[in-house]
Amino acid sequence: MDGKALFLSAFMKNPKEIGSVIPSSRFLVKELIRGIDFKSAKCIVEYGPGTGCVTKEILKRAGKDCRLICFEINRKMYTHLLRSIKDERLILINDSAENLKKHLSMMGLHKADYIVSGIPFSNLPKNKKYAIVKETERNLKNSGKFMLYQYFTNFKAHLHSSFSKITTSFMPLNIPPCFVHVCEK
Repeated sequence: MDGKALFLSAFMKNPKEIGSVIPSSRFLVKELIRGIDFKSAKCIVEYGPGTGCVTKEILKRAGKDCRLICFEINRKMYTHLLRSIKDERLILINDSAENLKKHLSMMGLHKADYIVSGIPFSNLPKNKKYAIVKETERNLKNSGKFMLYQYFTNFKAHLHSSFSKITTSFMPLNIPPCFVHVCEK
């Protein structure tokens, strides 16, 4: 099954987990990762890579010594990523982003330089939203950034619980259109 068909199938089975019927547009991907300094990044984390459109673009730009750690809870998408992306810098984890610290510690890493997210936070229970945002803030370097997109603006209040500087832009060139938030620690 190709990436788009897999994405649609996963959405049909569990729309709250997936959040959209199609993968992110190239315009959204470009906007989402615009703030990453790929020359200095050593550890980038991605939550909810889906079929890998953001993952692939990060790997194209990342340095040879950068690790990209992706958390994907959907088993079929996780398996698709394992089969379709062959890159020694990529570490795929079939687990929730709430367990970021555990996995970083197991790899001997302390903090991430950047964290990128495709998680549909508006579909998560309130306690899970806060847990992931807190785990993100705790495991991000002091100069690091948390970059995410959401289809609704109501999640920005949850981000303010952990990040004081947040910039938001509107991305109309995506289906559906969305908001990109860049949170700085």
